[in-house]
Amino acid sequence: MFSFMGFLWLVLSLILSLISGFSLMSPAWFTHGDVSFGVFVQCRGPVNAPCNQTCIVYRTLEEIPDIFSQITAIILFAGWLILSFGALLVLSWTIIPAGLCQRRLCTPARYAQTAAVVVTILGLLIFPFSLGSPFAKQICISSFIYMSGKCFLGWGYMMAIITVLLSCFLPIIGRYNLNEIKILRSKITRSMV
Repeated sequence: MFSFMGFLWLVLSLILSLISGFSLMSPAWFTHGDVSFGVFVQCRGPVNAPCNQTCIVYRTLEEIPDIFSQITAIILFAGWLILSFGALLVLSWTIIPAGLCQRRLCTPARYAQTAAVVVTILGLLIFPFSLGSPFAKQICISSFIYMSGKCFLGWGYMMAIITVLLSCFLPIIGRYNLNEIKILRSKITRSMV
């Protein structure tokens, strides 16, 4: 049984999972001049000509410059995986029979989305610790933990913050989806009697 809240929950879950993954791969978490860096990517070159930028994608943890960036990468990637898993659970809910939602998939999907929000917030709070590293001090000049120095906050970090704030509503929407299904089921039962 598919409801409006279920459709909203599904669409928001999938979209926010995609946006979260996109923001993780963005190099624009902090920028200074022609250098920008994020969790998994660092770019150098003119900002107004992205085709002329040289980007380095960190493929392993050893390539990531400092320990706080490595911890952040692990935590944020785990948060994204959990959020994507929750979105897949919500997607699978649309395929299965109506009675299984509450017991088997909807509740674990809400718990997974809640866990993803908590893990991602933790990662977003740890990331500014990397500003105290020699790598960030070289780019941002006088940076320190939670002080960006000459660097500016980029759109990638802001997108990650907005995405996690919107993801806070997913478990709530999932809860209202369950209530709406119960109401629809009782209306159908009454009309049959």
